[in-house]
Amino acid sequence: MGGMTVAERVATVLAELGVERVYGLPGEDHMTLLDAFAGAGIGYRAAYNESSAVIMAATDTRLTGRPGVALLSLAPGVSNGMNGLVHAYLDGLPVLVLSGQHAAKRLPFVVRQGFDVEQMVRPATKWTTRLPAGVDPAQLLCKAVDLAVTGPPGPVYVELPDEVLTLELPDRAGQPALELLAAELRDGGSGTRGTLVPSAETLADLARRLTESRRPALVVGGRHAGVASDTLARFADAVRCPVFVTSAQKGVLDSQHPYFAGTFLGGNVEARILGEADLIVTVDLEGYDVYNKPWPYDAPTVSVTGTPLTEWRIPFALRVTADPETCLRELTRRVIDPSSQWRPEDVTTYRDNLRRDLLAPVQGGLSVAAAVDAALGACDEDTVVAADAGFSKPLVALLSDTARPGHFLSSNGLSTMGFTVPAAIGAAYATGRRVVGFLGDGSLLMRASELAIARDLDVPPVFVALMDRSLSQIEIKQARRSLTTVGVGLPELSCADLGTALGIRGADVDTADAIAPLMRDAWAAGEALLIGVHVDAATSPPTFELLRG
Repeated sequence: MGGMTVAERVATVLAELGVERVYGLPGEDHMTLLDAFAGAGIGYRAAYNESSAVIMAATDTRLTGRPGVALLSLAPGVSNGMNGLVHAYLDGLPVLVLSGQHAAKRLPFVVRQGFDVEQMVRPATKWTTRLPAGVDPAQLLCKAVDLAVTGPPGPVYVELPDEVLTLELPDRAGQPALELLAAELRDGGSGTRGTLVPSAETLADLARRLTESRRPALVVGGRHAGVASDTLARFADAVRCPVFVTSAQKGVLDSQHPYFAGTFLGGNVEARILGEADLIVTVDLEGYDVYNKPWPYDAPTVSVTGTPLTEWRIPFALRVTADPETCLRELTRRVIDPSSQWRPEDVTTYRDNLRRDLLAPVQGGLSVAAAVDAALGACDEDTVVAADAGFSKPLVALLSDTARPGHFLSSNGLSTMGFTVPAAIGAAYATGRRVVGFLGDGSLLMRASELAIARDLDVPPVFVALMDRSLSQIEIKQARRSLTTVGVGLPELSCADLGTALGIRGADVDTADAIAPLMRDAWAAGEALLIGVHVDAATSPPTFELLRG
């Protein structure tokens, strides 16, 4: 076979399947593979923590549509990566997690670093496997990638023992599979998947409900975009209904559309619209979109999902399993003379009032909402925004205007702290666009080491750390339940000093007006920036009350 090794074949297969970057932390069990990736032109993006590497790979696949790849060391590398792996699993992101393994003849007797890694990762993967000797890895990798990208998408785990990688490739039996899958992925999907078309009776029933409804509303959720922006816009215009989108779907409808109501968070604020609705239609809405809460609305609710929804979390009056794109297009055509009393001014008033309430002057110093809004004011429509878990996350979701799908990033299913820094770095690698990442000081302490990576990016991100010296969301919840305040205090940090120590620009501010100029200067200079925005923790409880009640 011309001396090609199995490792070289693995690298060329991944390259043909569209992989341009691999994220990881180097380990001695996969040095052969690192060399092969370099030879195949696949970039290697090193992280300082394995869970960060997986989050970067998950962000990459979300933004590019190509399979994400993370390469982790056997045993401790994979165990460190579990946080990122569970994030990818719960958000339905097709990440190929590769790892080494001990030699087969020694594996039964290994004690040090000897545990069943496949058993550990199995609950958070769609498939786990190990490459055997004497086969073309193309077949196995094609199966792994196909399973990862085929709905519902999710991560897979593949062990590649170094003793197998160093062998000469025995044959190219997997070449036909590789050529087929590579062609399908280039065409934007894995294979020709049948589209579930709603029946004529179902469409007639839905069209009647929408036509007769005086206060219809639409909520678009799920982990993957199922409806084109133009389709949503035409549907909203035809039916005259407000449209909410979940955090994962921000950007699927232009925020300037007259019926765009904003972000659905399963909280208090959207009840101002949905509480008045007499019919709620949901598109791909899942249980995780309502944050494990009971569904609060009495109006009949209709579910339209591309795959069967069997959660029984939301009390739907009707479940329709059909392609949402086809369904909304047909309904747009069929709803001729709607009874809806909603006007664009109603939706605009709702959004204006919400913004006014979030940014209302509060007693004390700088609020988190005011700081977030000031930073968002420096962003253009091409800027990718990442929001970490914690108190600021819903504020970033509500106050940001997202121009296109994928430009708002958050950990939705797992809602893990420590998301923003690796996600922002992964987004910068994947898009080459400006990225701004919002996080609290707790998440900053978790991921500070990764900030050093940002200095080497072509378009370095800006990180806005909202500093109140507390795990404020937990502290507020402890107070609301009259519990003792325990474990939430954080040290005073200087982001100017921290940035200097990590080789990036750092600054500390305590006024909203100081934020945007720093961001613009950093982008103009092509430098990574960490802004510590020191907010007044006393301003946060009223905002929490507004959002959560």
